[in-house]
Formats: sequence, structure tokens, C-alpha cells
Amino acid sequence: MKRQIKGFFVIAACVLLSSGCGGQSIPGEETDITQVSEPVTEEEQNTAQEERTEEEDPEEIKDSQEDTVKEVQIALVTDVSSVMDNGFNQAALQGIQTYADGAGVPYSCYSTDVDTLDAYEDTILMAIQDKAELIICAGSHFEQAVGSLQNEYADVSFLLLDGVPRDSYGNLDTVASNVHCITYREEEAGYLVGYMSVLEGHRKLGFIGGEELSSVQKYGVGYLQGIDDAAEVLEVGDEIEVEYWYADTFSPNRQIEEVAAEWYQDGVEVIFVCGGSLYQSVLASAETGDGMMIGADVDQSDISDRFLTSAMKGIDSSVIVAIDEYFANGKKWPAELAGNTVSYGAKEKCISLPVQDKAWRFKTATTSDYLKVLARLRAGDIQISVDTATELEPAVTVIYHNQQEEKDS
Repeated sequence: MKRQIKGFFVIAACVLLSSGCGGQSIPGEETDITQVSEPVTEEEQNTAQEERTEEEDPEEIKDSQEDTVKEVQIALVTDVSSVMDNGFNQAALQGIQTYADGAGVPYSCYSTDVDTLDAYEDTILMAIQDKAELIICAGSHFEQAVGSLQNEYADVSFLLLDGVPRDSYGNLDTVASNVHCITYREEEAGYLVGYMSVLEGHRKLGFIGGEELSSVQKYGVGYLQGIDDAAEVLEVGDEIEVEYWYADTFSPNRQIEEVAAEWYQDGVEVIFVCGGSLYQSVLASAETGDGMMIGADVDQSDISDRFLTSAMKGIDSSVIVAIDEYFANGKKWPAELAGNTVSYGAKEKCISLPVQDKAWRFKTATTSDYLKVLARLRAGDIQISVDTATELEPAVTVIYHNQQEEKDS
């Protein structure tokens, strides 16, 4: 028997049954994508509901709602981070919107407000209950949930971003034929921002990651290797120092702000921030401490002029491609994608830095410098270790911090 939703109270569902707007983007290139409108306030929702209640018969409203639910074809499910996070989740949503706008496909968005396996499963089950045919799971927090539900709901298709199905013990699981997974070579994006930061002249750098998940760790190890290689080219290895810390959260908090403030006060010039909305805390310290930041996943230059650059990984573009393959094959994954994982990187033009005038904030390093190192990545001439199980030992000085150390300081 298929499972029922275990606890509606842990699910925050945001139904976005509109075609959305935006232009298709190409991996590695930049386009301006119109943002989703801000959510209406509770007061506005209540007012609108009262007006509808006065004008429409309750039974007609119920029938209309049921008809709307049946129209859902694509569902985006996100973790505890806001879907409008100026990062990963929002990029996935923009990919869905872009496809839906062109194809006239209705979609919905569901968010989870509790970081538990049960909550993630319930989020997926709500989408299934609403007749979603393709469920796009944003992030590795959904690995076990997809592993648990993929066979039970074989008539539903899943697209898992930034992860692969795992069993209840966290071990890799077999990927069912109704599941397609997309991962990204974040280490290449991390390498680019590290390399370019040193070329720019920065000698004291920082890295603040969220949870120690594979995607975040790969950003970090790539960053260190990019810094190390650029330091070797410029022969400045003995001048460079990197502060390195995982905050164990994707949400902003006072501790992150205090750590970042201390680093800036001690001379750190730029901090690479990887993890949901925690950039908000670092930004607050960057503004008061006259520091710079590096964004992750998407171009975050519009947020603040404190962003030196961003390590981008073509999330919206890869989502568009996958959805198109799904519908072109009759609402099922084609053989080359069914049960398989695709990894996108620089070679596929999915890893890049923003180069348009408003986002290019390097003053010493040039676009020519960037394009040369990007070309070497695409050609496979640069080998980046992805061993996240052990701490790297680059030639530059790296100061590794742990969570307990920062709490006690």
C-alpha cells in the first residue's frame, strides 16, 4: 500500500500554478531572467479570500480548486531554505518557469519547514497527491526520500538535483528507471573563483560553507586548489592565508555574522560563501567591515556590490534540458537518462563566472585571464582533486576551524 502524508503541519506548500516568465539560458552564458513576484502577505490573502467568498458559491470554489490540482504536471520540492533564496532553489524554479512559459505546462512548488527525512518524504507525497507527474527535488537533502519512494511510486518521475538516491542508512541506492539525477562539478567553479581572486591581488581569503555536504565540500576543495595554483604561478604562496570553516547550517545566524566580522577585522579581504541563505549574515559583516564576498550556485551580483564574483553551475539551464527530454520522450525519461546520473561541468559549459559588465568586478584580473583558465578546465588540462574525506595540504597556509571551536570563541 502506498504511504499517506504523515504530517501536513510540517509542510509549507507554495502553489504557483502559472506559466511564469523568463528567457532560456545557455549553460555557461548569462541571460536576464525575470524574477518571480514577491509572495503576497497574509492580510492580502485574507482580503482576496473574503472577496472571492462573497462573489462565488463555496461548491464552485471547491470544484475549481480540484480542477486546478488535477492540472499539476511538474512539482518543485525544496528543503528548509526559501524557494526565493537568490541561489540554488530559485535557479531550479527559474528553469521550470522558463520551460513552462514556452510549453504551457502548469507547475507547483512545495517547501519543507522541518529538516527531517519524514518531512522531506511528506513534501514529495503532497506533490504526488496533487497529481504531479514529474517531481523535481532540489538538493541532496532529498537523497534518502527519493531512495525510499522511487520504487513505491514507479508511475511518478523524479529529477534529483545535486544528489543521488540513498537508503535509510545513507548508503548509495540503486537508481530506479523513473529517476534521473543531475550533479555538478562544483570543484571547477570553486577553482575558478579561487584562482581569479589571487590574480586580483587578494592574499587573505576565507571560505564559509554550510553543511558538510558533497556539493559544498567540492566548492571548498576546488577553491583551495585554485588559490594554490595561482599562488604558484605568481610565486606568492608564502603570502597567502585562507580561513576555512563549515557553519553547519544553510540559514543566516548571529554566529556566522560574528565569525565573518572577526575575519574581516583580522584582514581577510574576500570570503567565498557556499550554503543557501547564510550569505545574508556574511553580507552584513562585509558591509560594516569593508570586505568582499564570492557567491555560489548563481550570479549573486545583483544582491550587493560586495560580491566580487560568483561560482555558477548552470542549474536553470540543466533543469530546462532535463524537462525537455522528459516531455519529448512522452513524459518519461529516455533510455540514456532513466536510472542514470549526469554530471555537468566546464566541459558542458555549465561551470562559469559572470562576465557581463555589471557583474565583472575584478579590477586587476582580466576577462582574458579568466577565459584562459576556463579553456584549460574545459580541455581537461587542469586536474582537481575531489577527495573531500581528508583535508587538503596546499602550499599556501590554510587555517581549518571546526564548529565547536567557533562556538567556544
